[in-house]
Amino acid sequence: MRVEDLWEIRTWGMPVFDPVRPRLYFVESWLDKRENCSHSRIMRMMLDDETVAPITLGPGDTFPVPSPDGTWLGFLSRRSGSSQVWRLPLSGGEAEQVTRIQGGVKSFAWLHDGEFMIVVAHVEHGLLEAEHPPSEPRQDASDGEWERWYTRGVKRITHQYYKLDGQGFFDQGRDQLVRVEVKTGRPTLLTSGFDNYSHPVLAADDGMLWTLVRRYDSRPESHPSATVIVSLDAEKGAETILAEPELAIENLAVGREEQVLYFTGSVLAEMGYGNTSLYRLDLGDGRWINLSHSTDRPVGDASGADVAPPTRLRPIEWRDMAVMTFSDHGRVTLAAFGENGEVRPLFDAKQVVLDFAVKDDQVCLVVTDPTHPSGLQLARLDGEANPVRWAPAPWGDGDGPRPVEEIVAHEADGTAVQTWCLLPSGDGPHPVVLEVHGGPMSMYGYRYHHEFQSLAAHGYAVVYTNPRGSVGYGAEFCRTIMGQWGDKDYRDVMAGLDAALSAWPSLDRTHLGVAGGSYGGFMVNWIISHSTRFSAAVTMRSVVNRFSAMGSSDLGFLRVPQYGEKPWWEDPEPYWQQSPLRYASAIRTPLLIEHQEKDFRLPIEQGEQLYSALKYMGRTVEMLLYPDESHGMSRSGKPWHRIYRLNSIINWFDRYLSRHGDNAGQEPR
Repeated sequence: MRVEDLWEIRTWGMPVFDPVRPRLYFVESWLDKRENCSHSRIMRMMLDDETVAPITLGPGDTFPVPSPDGTWLGFLSRRSGSSQVWRLPLSGGEAEQVTRIQGGVKSFAWLHDGEFMIVVAHVEHGLLEAEHPPSEPRQDASDGEWERWYTRGVKRITHQYYKLDGQGFFDQGRDQLVRVEVKTGRPTLLTSGFDNYSHPVLAADDGMLWTLVRRYDSRPESHPSATVIVSLDAEKGAETILAEPELAIENLAVGREEQVLYFTGSVLAEMGYGNTSLYRLDLGDGRWINLSHSTDRPVGDASGADVAPPTRLRPIEWRDMAVMTFSDHGRVTLAAFGENGEVRPLFDAKQVVLDFAVKDDQVCLVVTDPTHPSGLQLARLDGEANPVRWAPAPWGDGDGPRPVEEIVAHEADGTAVQTWCLLPSGDGPHPVVLEVHGGPMSMYGYRYHHEFQSLAAHGYAVVYTNPRGSVGYGAEFCRTIMGQWGDKDYRDVMAGLDAALSAWPSLDRTHLGVAGGSYGGFMVNWIISHSTRFSAAVTMRSVVNRFSAMGSSDLGFLRVPQYGEKPWWEDPEPYWQQSPLRYASAIRTPLLIEHQEKDFRLPIEQGEQLYSALKYMGRTVEMLLYPDESHGMSRSGKPWHRIYRLNSIINWFDRYLSRHGDNAGQEPR
């Protein structure tokens, strides 16, 4: 396989069952060379024979939701220029546009009569405006109108939390709930103010809805992820707070004859180092309980990769239990959670469940494994699963992805470290690339990685591990490195590498490379400043100077409690000790630095500082900067940048690591 096979990969996601017919709708996504973007369309699977066909053409159709009576299929589409709600008659016919709201629509839910929708729209200044406002003021406009036009990009910043990676600096808009008459498209604003609303779910009588609210702007002393659950009058918008736990809440769903709500939440005080849990809220007495407390594993999908379908993961009620995914030792599987702490795993396999949909006892899983980017698997919740129907991929039955092998390494203190190796074809000896995941509160798992497969296709063995700091092995395994990166996690990563070199004789222990992004980039910087074993390294969107990142990162201020009681300017030492830049003089490994110019999580100054230091010392270093890209470019950036990135990584290793490269075998300078 080739790097360029990325163009031909199709992914399937966002499944939903037809409420009336034996059909399933889902989203197919792919990349477009000419337009340098991703496209998507709505697909239909007939459940009797699992035949698949498109029902929309795209290019930007997603989020399918059938009307309750099965007459229409609502979906989001970019075909008018911005993301708006469209509807398609399921009896046959053309799609028609429903909403025309400036700023676009992020999600929606049908009211049960099918005549109205509740949509989430980004509304500025509390005013609903048409989708396509005038391009500029009239020539006879007043000076005030011209001033507002030419200064519209100026941002007045008054809060601690004022930007977010992937979104940029916040504007004056907020995500609000809008009631839309489907037939006419007439919108009515249900909510207002400076709070952000999301995840609306509706009662069957259409008189009530429940939603999540983040109140950071109206309560700036609170954590930006602190979430309130409220009930709303679906016609008038009057709201009542139902629960205000100290949680970051997502994935709201209604169950048990609308007497309970389900949601997932992370304890804010744990700063990401705890387990995301599944909760149930009793609407009668306001009591909420943790349904997943007995697992010591996070619910949801904690795995990461560079190819993924669109998803809208949420818990589903089944019988007297709640069904949700959970992450455990590299697997993401479905489980049923009971009130008494019972956890019943369903369809456990060496794969990752990315999303799912349920109708009665029938379930559709969106799955991936190390050799398949995505597919759909039909099953019975109380029975067996069908074989996976894999989405189209370019390799067919030919020379495609390599299988993954697995071992468990042990660090000197006895800690078990799950370790995988992707071996290239041939007998070897194979140069080795050690990959480190981001987070660190994430995990590698049984899913497809195009970067790893591309390296293997070019003759590199890829070793990757889940060291301490990863999730899926218990909360203590994750939190033990909080504020102490580069100690236990460093030892675990190196233990995994050494175990792999011993387990697979075809690995060349004299030709070692290392690569990683974000926290994985921190670990690359740390490894090559504390070891001379590696002949080449690639660090991507990485932590370089923790001290400076505290003020420049979008979420830097939230990390202060990890380093003690004093902020970075009063007690710099804990932050500086955690900065690879402090040890830059020891780096002699040829290093490729990759950074994105609009990375707000780890701003570009991080990469520049390491590049400047190494260049000043005359070390071998190059830097690649990608314009108009954020921290998540490797997963969701412009396709040609993703292709260029993968080829650049391979070319760097060909130069300094390959046994046949121009600089292969040279000692790091």
